[in-house]
Amino acid sequence: MSLLATADIRRLIAVTISASMLMLVAGIASIIPLTLIALLAVAVLACVAPVGVLVAAVAALPFFYRPISLGGQQFAASELLLALAAGGTAFQLLVSTAGSPRRIVQLTWSRLSAVLTSRTVIAAVILALVGALLVAMPFDPSHRSDSLREWRWTMLEPVLLLALLVWHRRERALPELAALALIVGGAFASLYALADLAVGGGVNVAGVTRIAGPYPHPNALALMTVRIGALGFAWGVLAPRWRRMLWPLTLVCGLAVAATFSRGAMLAAFVALLLVLLNVSPRVRVAGLSLAATGLVGAIIVARDRMLDLFGGGSGSLRIDVWSSAIEMIRDRPLVGYGPDQFLYAYLPRYVRPTAWGERFTAHAHNFLLDFWVRLGIIGAAFIVIALLICLATLARHMRDGGDGTPQPLRHAALVALIATFAHGMVDNAFFSHDLAMSCWLLAWLAFGVRLEHAGDEVGGNSARAGFGRGRVHRVSSLR
Repeated sequence: MSLLATADIRRLIAVTISASMLMLVAGIASIIPLTLIALLAVAVLACVAPVGVLVAAVAALPFFYRPISLGGQQFAASELLLALAAGGTAFQLLVSTAGSPRRIVQLTWSRLSAVLTSRTVIAAVILALVGALLVAMPFDPSHRSDSLREWRWTMLEPVLLLALLVWHRRERALPELAALALIVGGAFASLYALADLAVGGGVNVAGVTRIAGPYPHPNALALMTVRIGALGFAWGVLAPRWRRMLWPLTLVCGLAVAATFSRGAMLAAFVALLLVLLNVSPRVRVAGLSLAATGLVGAIIVARDRMLDLFGGGSGSLRIDVWSSAIEMIRDRPLVGYGPDQFLYAYLPRYVRPTAWGERFTAHAHNFLLDFWVRLGIIGAAFIVIALLICLATLARHMRDGGDGTPQPLRHAALVALIATFAHGMVDNAFFSHDLAMSCWLLAWLAFGVRLEHAGDEVGGNSARAGFGRGRVHRVSSLR
C-alpha cells in the first residue's frame, strides 16, 4: 500500500479519476459541444500525465458496451482514453526532449527497444499480424468491415495498450495501478448490474432473473467479472496488506458473478479458488472448499432449473451442437480458418444443426481453442495451446520455487485469473470482444511482462524522479 502513498502516485490517481469522470460526462451528454469539451479536458490531462489516462482506459473496459456518440459514430470510452494516452505520451516525449535532437533519439530508442523486445508485445504483434492477413482475405468479403472491426478491437488495440504499458514501465506503481483500475471498473459494473436488479431489471431465464448491467447479456457480464474477481481474490489472499482495499471490491464482483447464474463463470471461479487454496493452510483450505460447496448448493436451491438444465435441450446440448459444427468448419478450412468475426457467416448458411436452430445467430464457437482456430486458422489454435501451457508451467514453477524476483503476489494473482479465464473459455467466448481481449492481455502483461529491473536501464536516470517518467456493439450470443 505504501507504494501508492507518494505524492506522484496520488497525482496519477487523481488524473485517473478525473479522466474517468469526464468520460462519464461525455457518455451521458447528448450535446456534442459538451462531449467535445469533456474530451478536450481529458486530452489536456493526457498531456500532463499520460499514465493516469492509460489507467483510466483500463478502468473503462467493463463499460465497453456503453459507447460515446461522436459525430454520428460511436466509440468505447476505453478506445478514446487509449488513443489520448498515446497522444499524451508523444507530447511528453517532445516536451521532455525539446531543444535536444540527440536526446530525443536516445530516449525514443531506449523506450522503443524495450517495447520491441517485450515478449508480451511480440506475442500480441504476431497475433495481430495473423489477424490482419486474414482480414485481407476473409471467408465472406462482403463482411470484411466486420472482420476489420473485430481485428481493431481484439488485436490492434491490445498491441497499443501493451506498448504503452511497456513504454511507461519505469513508473513503478503502474502494475498495481492498472490491476486496481481493472478491479475498480469491474466493481462499478457489478454495482450497476446489482442496482439494476434491485429496480426490477435483468433477464428472466428458466424461472430465475439473471443480471446483465452495462452488458447486453448476463454471460457477457460474467465473462468479464469472474476474471476480475479472480484477480482481486488471489491478490488479496497472497498480499495481506492489500486486503482492506481488495476485499470489498472483490466481494461486489463475486456477488455479480453469482447473480448472473452463469455456470461457466462458476466453473472459472471454482478453478481460481482451487489454485488460491493451494497456497493457504489446510484449515483455510477446508473452509474455502466448504464455502464453495455451500454456494453451489444455494445456487441449485435458488435456481434449480437453471443450474441443472444442461442437457436434454439445455445450453449444454446447444454447446455440443455448436462445437460439432465448429469442428466441421475447421475440417473444411484447417489451415487458414475463416477470419476474424466470420464465424456466423459460415455457420448459419451451411453448418448449423437443426437441433441448434434456435441459436443459429451465434457469432462464436463457445470454446477458446475452436474460436481461435475458426478465426485465425492453425496458427491461432497453436497460439492458444502454447499460451495455456506457458501459464500452467509458470504457475507450477512459481508454486515450487517462488519465481524469479518479480512482484510475486500480483503476478501470481494474474496467472490465476488467466487460468480461470481459460477455464471459462472452454464453454464460452472469453477473448473475441474488446473488453475481454484487452483484459486478457493486461493479465498477461501483469503475469509475464512486469519486471523490477527498471533502474539505470534508460537515458535520463530514474524516471521516478524524472519528468518524463512521471508524466508532468459487438454481438454477444444469446446462447445460455
